[in-house]
Amino acid sequence: MTNFKELRTQDISKGVLSHTYSDTQPLIDLTSPALKMVNNFTQKDPLRAHYETNIVDALKQTNNQHTDFILVVDDKEKLLGVVSSADLQSSKIMMLAQRLNVSREDVSLRHVMTPIAHLTGVSMQSLGYACIGDALQTMEHHGIMFLLVTTAHNEICGLISAREIAKTLHIPVHISPIAHGFSEVLEQVEHPH
Repeated sequence: MTNFKELRTQDISKGVLSHTYSDTQPLIDLTSPALKMVNNFTQKDPLRAHYETNIVDALKQTNNQHTDFILVVDDKEKLLGVVSSADLQSSKIMMLAQRLNVSREDVSLRHVMTPIAHLTGVSMQSLGYACIGDALQTMEHHGIMFLLVTTAHNEICGLISAREIAKTLHIPVHISPIAHGFSEVLEQVEHPH
């Protein structure tokens, strides 16, 4: 133990317990740093599921791991898209099952995920200068519920969820999805949110 030094000690015989510790989180609002809302994949491994996982099993996984989203991957762990736990419980599942002519249990993540091509990324560096309101404004502008966070080398290292912002700040979030093709336009007309 020769590499360490001894700390200076104090006499605590007349010490009293400090009562300054607060169990409550500091107030967070739309002007708080956006980094507070990042699900950082380098600090906590996100829930991943294969694109063929059925929605019933996927919902059990989100409940067991207490997470609001699943990263949908292929056989080689390549990110294909994102699904929220709210999507797994929405009425869209039954409409989708009817359209596919399958039971609810046979609907898989690939049917309900938001494909990566329809998502947007923001660098972790730019989030360092942004507030939560900026991230939410970006999601509203692009019609997306998730904002992927990237490293300087364009690797996906995190995610911000609009639903998580709404839940944390106790505010309503109104994001209208943007159709990315004619079939999605028809679907929005037939089944508006």
